[in-house]
Amino acid sequence: MFYAELLKLKHSRMFWLVLVGALPANLITLFVMMPKVSMDGARVGVDMMYVFYRQGMMLVMMGPSMFTIMAAYIFAREYQERTINQLFSYPISRIRILAAKLSVVFALIAVTAALSSILALGVGVVQLIKQNAEWNTIWLGIRMNLMVIVLSFGTVPVAAAFGMAGKSVIPAAVVGSFATIVTVIGEIGHGRQSILFPWLTSYGPVRRMAQEIAQAGSNPYEPTAALILTVVFLVSLTYCLFHYVRTDVHSGS
Repeated sequence: MFYAELLKLKHSRMFWLVLVGALPANLITLFVMMPKVSMDGARVGVDMMYVFYRQGMMLVMMGPSMFTIMAAYIFAREYQERTINQLFSYPISRIRILAAKLSVVFALIAVTAALSSILALGVGVVQLIKQNAEWNTIWLGIRMNLMVIVLSFGTVPVAAAFGMAGKSVIPAAVVGSFATIVTVIGEIGHGRQSILFPWLTSYGPVRRMAQEIAQAGSNPYEPTAALILTVVFLVSLTYCLFHYVRTDVHSGS
């Protein structure tokens, strides 16, 4: 089922969307790596922790709109192309179909994150070879991106639910746009409590990189943010399960 869902995207523009989502983070990384000099004229080296921090900020900023559109498209296209009857006529559990679609969205998020960090990781490897960076710093950057992937997936069922209910990408796109605006404001404000907003919970690992740079303490709102995101994930996933398993699909829908 996973492979079948991937094949459905073969002739779509989804993979271009992944590239568009990954490009800004790499451009930010390139900008951060530009040669800099200190007040006394000495050249300043590359701070890998700062590089990963900026890359993560851009990924989280782009995430709500990009990942919402990805999820909504994958779920809503069956209704828009009127193939939902055919899909549900297969001798396969609808739960398996739902799981396959969610798995594809997770894979797209993971690929977007991996591509967005490819330049930062490349620079990190070069710095390691030159012994200008430590492996622990590179691992912090890798772990940050892994956590962003997992936490970003937490709001995917919300986008899927809007795609199913509206039978279109538009309602989810509106939600994603609103979430992006709040995310940008939250990142600019840099407040600890901003991660309580579900689409900003993925900013937690990125903010932790900033705390490492500033040698500040941990964020006390992280457990509460994780709980809120878990509730949002479970509630929206329950709706998706109910919609797929219990909703009758009529001819022409």
